[in-house]
Amino acid sequence: MASDLHGFTEQETLNKVLNTSNDSLQVDIVDATGVTITTSTESVYVDDADWTDSTSSHTLVGGLYQSTPQTITDGDTGPLQVNANGNLIVDLSATDNAVLDAMVVDLAAMEVLLTAANVDHAANEVLLGTIDADTNAIKGHVDGIETLITSTNSKIDTFDAVLDNILTKNTEIDAVLDTIKTDTQEIEEAVETIEGAVSGSEMQVDVVASLPAGSAAIGKLAANSGVDIGDVDVTSIVPGTGATNLGKAEDAAHSDGDTGVMALAVRNDDVAALSGADGDYSPLQVNAAGSLYTKDETGEAGSILVTGTTAVTTTVTANTAFVAIQFIEDSVFDSGNDGLVSSTNQLYPSTQYASTSIDADGGAVADSVTFPQGMTIFGRWSGFKLASGKVIAYIAHV
Repeated sequence: MASDLHGFTEQETLNKVLNTSNDSLQVDIVDATGVTITTSTESVYVDDADWTDSTSSHTLVGGLYQSTPQTITDGDTGPLQVNANGNLIVDLSATDNAVLDAMVVDLAAMEVLLTAANVDHAANEVLLGTIDADTNAIKGHVDGIETLITSTNSKIDTFDAVLDNILTKNTEIDAVLDTIKTDTQEIEEAVETIEGAVSGSEMQVDVVASLPAGSAAIGKLAANSGVDIGDVDVTSIVPGTGATNLGKAEDAAHSDGDTGVMALAVRNDDVAALSGADGDYSPLQVNAAGSLYTKDETGEAGSILVTGTTAVTTTVTANTAFVAIQFIEDSVFDSGNDGLVSSTNQLYPSTQYASTSIDADGGAVADSVTFPQGMTIFGRWSGFKLASGKVIAYIAHV
């Protein structure tokens, strides 16, 4: 179609521009660059024509942009008019405008409803989250209840076994009670037999065989020399406190001819405590000559010669004290706290205290006194230390 037609006749030129059906002219549409735009009969659709598919070609119906819509005389043709946004300008009637206004109001109302719905939807989402958390918590409680039910079932099984064991024990107890009942009946019958043999406060005995020969006492024990009554256990004896009884009452006066029990003493050549603690019963003790040990004032527990100024104590031998100190030359005790240490403070002379327990106004410390040769002092001291002189110290149990 684009070829030059000057060399053809009119008839040939006409044939060139007709389409293949010879019922319309064939026209080539060229764009701005000179490229031919292919068209077909499907490019334009008529009334009631069907759309085929996305590959069909279509003719674009455009509109003329008018900043101000132009009026066209009645009966004339003119282009479609569009605004600056490319929207088709349509002239609506008052009724149409009212409908559109109502539609705008309805759209605004719908927008308000949608906004409220969105708010409700957000609230519903929060509520659904809370419901979901509560559901999970309920599920946890349900799981705990199921665990508790399982544990309870186990305990019920245990209780059931215990009850079965109790039933078994009850059966055994019933058997024992039946035995006890039988034994009780036998005891009751025996007691009734014994009651029948008692008259007043005496047992009636029928002698069905002759008594053996001898001097047996019947009914009670009687003095019977040469008769052995067997072993006798005496569980208690109250000796009495009379003149002929072994016992004597505390604080009772002595009388000639009173009987009693001889007290025995223990010989103990090296006197020592024979009981465990203060307040215990303990036997009397005698020495090798048979003399009774009494209050020890002569150093039976030991003695020591002291000629120097070293401190001496009795702590090596338990429960002892220096009971006498004999001066074999003029002597003076050290003035320190260990010069002369009394076992009981303020009761015996010492280098620490005046003897205020004896006389509140008298007594003095002994650290400046010279004790002359040949003198002996008696008391209770746990130790001493000489400043000068010589002594022999005697130890006793206290």
